[in-house]
Amino acid sequence: MILDLFDMHSVVIQFQYNEAFLLWDRAGAITKRLATIWPETKIREVVPNQQAITGPGFQILTGLNQSLITLRGARSLHSSRVTQVSETFEVWREMLELKQIKRISARTIFTRKFAGLLEANKFLFDLNVVRWPTEKVFDQPAETPRNGVEVAFRFESDTAFTILRFRAEETRFEMELDADFFDEPLKKSLCRVYIDFDRGNLGAVDASKLNVTDWLKGYVHVLRRDIPKVID
Repeated sequence: MILDLFDMHSVVIQFQYNEAFLLWDRAGAITKRLATIWPETKIREVVPNQQAITGPGFQILTGLNQSLITLRGARSLHSSRVTQVSETFEVWREMLELKQIKRISARTIFTRKFAGLLEANKFLFDLNVVRWPTEKVFDQPAETPRNGVEVAFRFESDTAFTILRFRAEETRFEMELDADFFDEPLKKSLCRVYIDFDRGNLGAVDASKLNVTDWLKGYVHVLRRDIPKVID
C-alpha cells in the first residue's frame, strides 16, 4: 500500500449549510462548548461571520454558512480525533439549528520527504501515472532539479466527487537574522511528494441523520480500498 510509505500531514473537514444567523447570538456559547472538546484552545479570530479557535494540531472555524476543522499530524484521523470532530459537528448542529448540510467533504494530504526534486520526481515517474519526455522539449532540459510533476484524477457523479492529486515540490525557507549573532541568513529547503485526497458529498443531507463518525470511517475505507486501483 503506497500510503504506508507516507506520513499524514493534514486533514481539512468542511461543512456547508444555509446561512445560520444564530451564530451572531450564540458565538460565545458555541466557542465555550468547543473549548471543552478541544483542550488548550486559544482564540485566534472573532468577527461577526466567523470565529476561529486553535490549539495543538488543530484549528476550528465556525462560520455563517460553512465551518471547517483543520487537523495536523500523523494522528489526524485517529479514533480520538474522529470523536472530537463528531462532537464538534453536534455542537454546530444544535446551536446553529442546522437542518440540512449542503456539502460535507474532507481533504487529506500525505507527504514523503526526499533528498531532492530529482529523487521526488523519479518516485512519481515510477508510479506510471505520467509520461515524462526523455529528450529536451520546449527548449528546456528533460532533467533539472527545478522540473516538477503534478497529476490530478477527478471522479464526479450527481451525488459525490473525488479528486486525487500527486505532486513533487520543493519548499524553500530563508530568514535574515541579526548579523551580530548569525554570519549568514538562515536557509532551508524541503523536498516532498504529496498525495492529496479530496472527497465529498454533493447535494443536501439531513443534518439530523448525518453521522460524522461513520462518514469519516467510510472516507478512509474508500481511500485505502481504491487508491491501489489507480496507481498500484
